[in-house]
Amino acid sequence: MYRHHATLERIRSVLKADFLSAEIIDYQLTEQVAEGAPCAVKIRLRHTHDEAVEAIEGAGVGMIDAVYHGLVAHYAQNYPSLKTIQITHFEVTSRISSSDRQGADAVGVVALTVSNSEGKAFEFEQSGRSVVAAAIAVTVEALEFFVNSERAFILIYRALVDAKARNRSDLIQGFTHTLAELVNTTSYTEVIESIKAEML
Repeated sequence: MYRHHATLERIRSVLKADFLSAEIIDYQLTEQVAEGAPCAVKIRLRHTHDEAVEAIEGAGVGMIDAVYHGLVAHYAQNYPSLKTIQITHFEVTSRISSSDRQGADAVGVVALTVSNSEGKAFEFEQSGRSVVAAAIAVTVEALEFFVNSERAFILIYRALVDAKARNRSDLIQGFTHTLAELVNTTSYTEVIESIKAEML
């Protein structure tokens, strides 16, 4: 399992105030119990430094599938590297010792594993007394990590290109080291091609 916490700190240090953080306001979930019936979800989010509320809708064979596909469809328009990741495992457990009554109010823990194009697995975890809310929160956390990783990659890649153009060997080594860490997150082939096309 790839430990993403150190990379997350590097991403935060690169983006600083531009780190994109999503706050979940509320959600609506509709699902029929019949076998094969789709699950539909609508999540309202607010991003850092933005008062506007975005409504993200998704559908899938279950709640996590619906949330994941809704978020990827929404963010992949601007962050194509999201197309290279996939959920490879999720698990829901409970902390029964946290219950004050008959067990149903216990804290639920949702662990989500997302793997990149190279097969590296990243684990995320959220907990709460609402298992659905925790599942949505952990999926948002995972997508937030990969979105910000791409944002940091673009910023450093552009800075490296500029440093090379100006012959700034004092900056090149640091930028190269940071890029080497960020490429462990997922593939940025499409992102790089897009940047190169812009520079022509």
